[in-house]
Amino acid sequence: MADQGFTGVGNIAVFAYLGRAMPVEQYGAVGMMIGVHYFIAGFHRSAIVLPFTIDHREEGQEQAGASRNSAWCWLGLLCAIGLSAGLAGIALCLKALAPQAWQWAITALFLAAAISPAMLIWEFARRWLFKIGRAEIVAAASFGFAATLCLTAAAAASINPTARSVCVGWIVASAVATAITLPFAWPRFVPLRKVRALARENRGLGGVLAATHLPYAVYSSATVVVVIGILFGPAAAGVFTAARTLTNPAISLVSAIDSTDKPRAARALANGGVGALVHSVMQTRLLIVVSTGLYLGLVAVFAAPLAKAVFHGQFPDLALPIRLLALAFFLFGLNQPSETIMIVLRAGRALLTVRSITAAATIAALFAARPWGVIGMAGAICLTQAINLALLALTERRLARSATGPAS
Repeated sequence: MADQGFTGVGNIAVFAYLGRAMPVEQYGAVGMMIGVHYFIAGFHRSAIVLPFTIDHREEGQEQAGASRNSAWCWLGLLCAIGLSAGLAGIALCLKALAPQAWQWAITALFLAAAISPAMLIWEFARRWLFKIGRAEIVAAASFGFAATLCLTAAAAASINPTARSVCVGWIVASAVATAITLPFAWPRFVPLRKVRALARENRGLGGVLAATHLPYAVYSSATVVVVIGILFGPAAAGVFTAARTLTNPAISLVSAIDSTDKPRAARALANGGVGALVHSVMQTRLLIVVSTGLYLGLVAVFAAPLAKAVFHGQFPDLALPIRLLALAFFLFGLNQPSETIMIVLRAGRALLTVRSITAAATIAALFAARPWGVIGMAGAICLTQAINLALLALTERRLARSATGPAS
């Protein structure tokens, strides 16, 4: 968990400083930029990273595994470039069509396209190192990322406090972190035909998982800021980004657990069947309850003094939204183990159904909550995360029963 600890602390420091140093609208544009990045990163994660992490190789197949990991790396690089180029193309088209009031959001699209290649490559390298058991290198690289991000983003904001200026921090930080990983996860040369064969082999699973990301992006803690910005405007996006900054360590903990959870769950299924998989996921869920529940509970209790200390009054009346979002992010963390079961069992269609229902509920709830402003937004997110948790729990039980049924 050290890697997400470093990354989480770095993100808190950066967003806390930017929240003080930047105008609220520019801060909202930074939050929108990160949200859009995570939107396309979700497609990369679904189509490339998740199939890569559960692509299990038995003992004694290290050489074949290393070659296959390299093929995954080249496929991931091509996908990252394609996604970023596609986003830039969409931004160009929208820039010509969108009214002046929406130009702040178009700028966020361009900035997301600029930071995404470096960030996606760093994320793949991080997952590769976890897969081969080099967590200590991930921790060192994450420290490099956090330190570089703090220095470069803060320096850019002090010179020119705009989203265009500070986005450089994420590009440089990702490059530094990736450079640290390369001696340990250097991709070998792989013939293009093998990369194409790998893409064809995983087209089914990767395609379905990528399709599930589209509804997931509507309500994910990282990307819902895009929907908030569209429905409520840049100021509300800034408030959400500020509230998420204070609860970010819990999300970082869930991400750290998730980094090792899916490979462990895949091994459990391969070695012990569905029963071992369910046991592994239950352990993960208990760990998330204890680790995130304690932190988010403290954040909820001390929300008002925390907001005042971190943002120096830049965001008044933030205490209640923070408390509601703390509960929402706790529920979001509990959802992850259920999704692990679906991904490892390759139940992509079931996951797509659950995510689509939750996405529709999120849009409806946020739209209905517009008269209540930021408070309504936070309450709507909390409600839809509870709906998602209930849907996932029911689907998880059904899948576990059907997977064990023929053997019993």
